[in-house]
Amino acid sequence: MTLTVVDWIDVFTRRLYCEFIIENLYYCQKEKGLAIYAYVLMTNHLHLVLLAQQGELGNILRDFKTYTSKKLFEMIKTNPRESRKDWMLNIFMQRGTENNLNRKHQFWQNGNYPVAVYSENVIQQKIDYIHQNPVRSGFVNSPEKYHYSSANPFSPLEMDA
Repeated sequence: MTLTVVDWIDVFTRRLYCEFIIENLYYCQKEKGLAIYAYVLMTNHLHLVLLAQQGELGNILRDFKTYTSKKLFEMIKTNPRESRKDWMLNIFMQRGTENNLNRKHQFWQNGNYPVAVYSENVIQQKIDYIHQNPVRSGFVNSPEKYHYSSANPFSPLEMDA
């Protein structure tokens, strides 16, 4: 599953916003039965290998995206240290007016781009792809070094085996 910020805006270059996403993924694990097998939070998108252990995955993701969209918009708006605030908020509001599914703004692109994983080989292939994302982007030399990734042994999220 991939969740992408509209216009591929690099929101997640600030630790504050990254930690907020991680906290909400953790909440979904504990309170909504979301099993996360692998993840990586990049500057403008989030890759996940996951399963809904209770409820429906679509509902969990809808709630996650709705809540985080509203809160991140407010966090950016009220962050006195956010130098990119004006142009980011303008884009979020413009994308919201272009999409009749939104009222005021749009943070996440529509759709989640799910890919069915039907075998252990495909699952491992997807996990390897996710973990290599920060390496391919030039952020780190090895997946274990990227802070917001399940490849990191100090990841703040609990991975389901």
